[in-house]
Amino acid sequence: MAKKSKSLKWLGKAVTEKMLRAQIAGVNQTMSASAAEAKRNHSWQNRTAALEGSIDIASYARAEKEGVRGTWGARDIAYARIHELGGTIRPKVAKALAIPDPKRAGGVILVQSVTIPARPYLRPAADKEYPRLASRIRKAFERASKDE
Repeated sequence: MAKKSKSLKWLGKAVTEKMLRAQIAGVNQTMSASAAEAKRNHSWQNRTAALEGSIDIASYARAEKEGVRGTWGARDIAYARIHELGGTIRPKVAKALAIPDPKRAGGVILVQSVTIPARPYLRPAADKEYPRLASRIRKAFERASKDE
C-alpha cells in the first residue's frame, strides 16, 4: 500500500508578523490602561490637575531587536518623580526654601530642607495592569486571526 503524502503550507512569516502586531496592540492597551489607572487612583491631593494631566503614553509600542517597547508615565512635570519615590528637597542656590505659611496670607516659612514621603501612583497602576498583558496580546492575536 502506497503512503499518501501530505503537504504543508508554511505561513511562518505571516504568523510572526501577526504576533508582532498583537504584541504592539497588547502593550499599547496595557500602557493606556495603566495611565488611566494612575490618573484615577493616587494618594496625593490634586490641586491643579497638572500632574494627573501629564500621565500618558510617552511613546507608543514599537518593534525592537529584543521585542516590543513602549513608554508611559508622567511627562514634563518636575515634581512627578518625587511624588512617586519620595525624597528630600534642599535649596540649590538660596540659603533656605520658602514654604507658604498656611496661618498667614502671603507669608512663608524658611526651612533648610523638606522631606516628601513617597506617594506612588505609577507603580501601583503598573502592578494592577501588567498581569493582563499576556491576555491582551492573545486577544489581539485571536482578533487578527478571525479577520483573515
